[in-house]
Amino acid sequence: MHKIKIEYYDKNIIIVNKPIGIEIFNFLKNKIKNKLPNKGILNRLDKYTSGIILIARNLMFYFFYKKIILKKMIKKKYIAIVEKKNFSDGFINLCIFKKRKILIKKYFKKSLTFYKKLKNLHENNIYNIYIKTGRTHQIRKHLKFSNIIIKNEFYYNKKIKLINTLHHKKISFFYPLIMKNFVLYCNLPIEMKKIFLINILK
Repeated sequence: MHKIKIEYYDKNIIIVNKPIGIEIFNFLKNKIKNKLPNKGILNRLDKYTSGIILIARNLMFYFFYKKIILKKMIKKKYIAIVEKKNFSDGFINLCIFKKRKILIKKYFKKSLTFYKKLKNLHENNIYNIYIKTGRTHQIRKHLKFSNIIIKNEFYYNKKIKLINTLHHKKISFFYPLIMKNFVLYCNLPIEMKKIFLINILK
């Protein structure tokens, strides 16, 4: 049975650490009793990504969060394990259209992803990924389009073994309840830590 750990909660918000292998809405629809859209779920992670999920507990915070999303006032950091290639730091600015297609046209919604190499391992590289927007499967689409391949990319190849290689690690935004910038870190899953250790020992 999948276990979802609560990382933080108060009167406005619940923040959980989602493991891979589950659809968050299907898992929580019978557990979250509020009547907010999508049960108050404020950010989506696909089934094959682990990490931070925010859930609003009331309409006030729900619409506050949607507002700061539009103003690009939220900072998100992901950790990705990618196949070993010589990529330097950079960014990807491509328009995402529909689910699996990327088009570079001014008519579509822009999406911006920054990537920075964190560590070289024996067989893989570790990247910090920062996104300025939150389009559907943005990180996977951007990296694939730029030929930066996430290790064991299960989203595009269901025949391989599901391994945790993309994790939403950090989120920060100004939070009126505490009148300062709220920062939350979500520890890496054990599976990703094992990959780091195996690569380092080789």
